[in-house]
Amino acid sequence: MSDDAPPAPVRQPVALPATLLVTMTAGVFQLFVFAVLAAPLIADIGLSRTELGILGSINTLVGAVSSPFTGRLTDRIGPGRAVVACLVVSAAGMAALAASPGIWAMSAAAVVGGIPQGWTNPATNGLIASRVAPGRRGTLTGVKQSGVTLGTFLAGVSLPALEQAFGWRGAVGIYAAGFLAAAIVVQLALAPDRLAPAVERRAAAVGTAISPLIWWITFYAFFMGLASGAVGRFLPLFAEESLGFSTATAGLIAALGGLLGMGARIGAARIAEHRVAPARLMAVLAGVGTAFCVMLALVTPATRGLMWLSPPLNAIGTNAWNAVAMLAVITFVSTAAAGRASGRVMFGFLLGLATAGPITGWVVDRTGDYQQVWFGAAAVSLVAVVIMTTLQHRTGRPPRPLDEPAP
Repeated sequence: MSDDAPPAPVRQPVALPATLLVTMTAGVFQLFVFAVLAAPLIADIGLSRTELGILGSINTLVGAVSSPFTGRLTDRIGPGRAVVACLVVSAAGMAALAASPGIWAMSAAAVVGGIPQGWTNPATNGLIASRVAPGRRGTLTGVKQSGVTLGTFLAGVSLPALEQAFGWRGAVGIYAAGFLAAAIVVQLALAPDRLAPAVERRAAAVGTAISPLIWWITFYAFFMGLASGAVGRFLPLFAEESLGFSTATAGLIAALGGLLGMGARIGAARIAEHRVAPARLMAVLAGVGTAFCVMLALVTPATRGLMWLSPPLNAIGTNAWNAVAMLAVITFVSTAAAGRASGRVMFGFLLGLATAGPITGWVVDRTGDYQQVWFGAAAVSLVAVVIMTTLQHRTGRPPRPLDEPAP
């Protein structure tokens, strides 16, 4: 079977969506631990807030740097094996964090936990490209991308309760055991990868050209990562410090954005597959993100009611684009190069995400105000609009999906 031929029908209609969702949730979960359990980590280990921020940056940077390698590895070993490996490494990173006595051990755990953050998209994209026929890819891509926002919700809801009952180490350890159990279940539930001979796989992984489209999406993802990093990590704190919301209300606003983000990713991916070209849709979504960041820059304590618009704007403007970008990789790149192409895009996104946190914190510490941050986030979102608009004009029409016969 050639790499570009339509894949065989999915034989696990239940196992595949669940596998995609759980893998995406597990791959990013350690990062949410640092945010949700910040207070007990500071109290128990004696971490400073700077050290806590560094741990998150280590996790994200490792994901960025390793994603091109793990993308190539996915193409070589097969996406089914790669998904199981992601879950195992996620469990190892969480277990190492639970056992960490101090900052250096936690840094090592963040390194381990960062690998699956960059690996989940290449692995899950490859799984969809190799096992799902066109017409169903948009929905499944949206479902699996919603695993990230599901992780945000689960962390916020479950980790504080587990920490109260078992301590922060017990809470993290429970999730480590859960991810390991998920790896075992996925190994048993998924049918084996149907791979070409080893020599052909190695040649494809090294020699298959990456479409120029992927480089455009990578640059777009970098700038959207900058905006997402600022909003995702500092929106609740901004609501508290600048607008006078309580901690609970600020957390609710962020949680609602995560929940709506799940629906936004599923809907955007379906629209991109059936109605609107991915490049055009990504430009529109980044435009919504630009408007959202401008609103944040202009809101004041007197107009803080506008913040209840932030959950839908956040979901559409800084979350939904990710599902469209991953669908574009699945649709317009050969199966043999899907992992490597996904790794390139994730490198751009995670690099932007890792860069945004320290810069945002430095600006707020220096100025005592968030307005410059939000105008800056609006500016980088606008750059993303320009990138996708330029791509749309350069191509004239969207690239032809590999499964669609030439006219």
